[in-house]
Amino acid sequence: MFEKNKKAKNTKYVIGGFVALAAIIVMFVLFKFPQPGVANQGDFYRVMGPAGIAYTDAYINNPNLQKFFYYTITDYKMVFSGNVIVSTILGSSVGYLIALIKIICKAFNQDIFKTQYLAFVYAVIYIFAFAVILKNLRIKNIIKLSILSLLVLFVFFDGNYLVWFNSFYGEPMMIVTLMLISAAVLYYINVRYDDENNKKLFKAIAFVIIACFLFMGSKLQVTTALPFILMFVLKILIDNRKKVSKKKFIILIIMFIVMAVYPINISRDSKGLNRDTQFNSVFYGILNTSDTPKQDLIDLGLNPDMAGEAGKHAYLPDDKYEKYIPRTELMEKEFYSKISNFKLAKFYLTHPKRLFQAMEYTASKAYMTSTSLGKYTEQYSKTPVEKLNRFVYWSEFRENKLPRNLLFISFVFIAVFLVSLYSYKAGDKVIKNRVMLLWLIMMIAVMQFPMPFVGNGKADVAKQLYLFNFIFDILMFVSVLWVIFKLIDVIKNIKR
Repeated sequence: MFEKNKKAKNTKYVIGGFVALAAIIVMFVLFKFPQPGVANQGDFYRVMGPAGIAYTDAYINNPNLQKFFYYTITDYKMVFSGNVIVSTILGSSVGYLIALIKIICKAFNQDIFKTQYLAFVYAVIYIFAFAVILKNLRIKNIIKLSILSLLVLFVFFDGNYLVWFNSFYGEPMMIVTLMLISAAVLYYINVRYDDENNKKLFKAIAFVIIACFLFMGSKLQVTTALPFILMFVLKILIDNRKKVSKKKFIILIIMFIVMAVYPINISRDSKGLNRDTQFNSVFYGILNTSDTPKQDLIDLGLNPDMAGEAGKHAYLPDDKYEKYIPRTELMEKEFYSKISNFKLAKFYLTHPKRLFQAMEYTASKAYMTSTSLGKYTEQYSKTPVEKLNRFVYWSEFRENKLPRNLLFISFVFIAVFLVSLYSYKAGDKVIKNRVMLLWLIMMIAVMQFPMPFVGNGKADVAKQLYLFNFIFDILMFVSVLWVIFKLIDVIKNIKR
């Protein structure tokens, strides 16, 4: 009993130390002057508008203001109205965090919304999620737990991940809520299969659904994960239909339905954005380096006369297009009404060489969590600062040393899958469900990888791989950790 209590106490010390070190890293990267962030490249409006955030009058009335690309803007005006409440509820889940911060600001008579407030909330949730993960992995060996904790800090608290927290991009919400899903599922697994505590089961399942809800609303690109998320959560509900009361089960079903409908509604409300990605996927993707653009258009069921727009994206000035200008009635008739995701998928499936070339190009843009967008305000530096130099050891190693090709990426995925499959077959229910969580995360990455090029051409591929890069780090992390833990076990057995 004494030995058991001592191990539990040591575990608390390790996790407490992890939280303290994580907080120190976050403070150093995000809140030490000058406070870095990521400049707006035009995406912020997707969050700002629905969430009731606007530029201050000082910025609007400044004719020399550089809103995009070069400098961060930290101070914004808060808008309160009935329409904002509705748009926040129906919009990106980032809006829920912003709404909470706005309420707190209002309570303290604060009129300015600072992006640092959002960064702080992200950091709290992120650290909380990892602390829950560490606790619910229930690693009894203190050396293993300590190594795990330090590696988490080194890899997942890298400055090029954290710096995105200080922005209105959806990227940080994706990784924060993905870790929240992992934390919730691990907690559920222990409650359901290890502790067999039915009193906590409803809370555990609700935690999983809420985490999935927030993840699915983080950014439009994660809608590709919806089928896998739904199947995963549905299995949890089916497995526990007789474990919770009828009333509680009905509540969980309602939560599940809301979670399923939410991202579909976000996708429906993003028609303007979909128009641009459709244009980019064809003209800046399929036709970009094509030797037969007219034939490609015919294969897509489109007018071959549009071949003159090959290699162009949807954001050029109108005079840069020969005839077919994006978002016009002509394009509605000739292009938007005829193209579909099904036709894009069919094209690549019937042109495997082109699909392979697209995947090779995508692989060449992998691992890049840094960005050329400005990191500091214009007040701090008139010369735009693109590079972050705070705790970026892992991201610099990954970007410069790891092979950036399809073969290496495929090898990592296959190796992790085969080892995890062995663990699944040999493990108990706790292990099996943990492996299923890993497979869910892997499937999310698999769907994320082809999406940037296939769905948006060569436009912004590196940024669109942000979630894939994060999950690839998880797989690399799991692989290295597995080897280290096996070595520790071997050394321990030799000493015996």
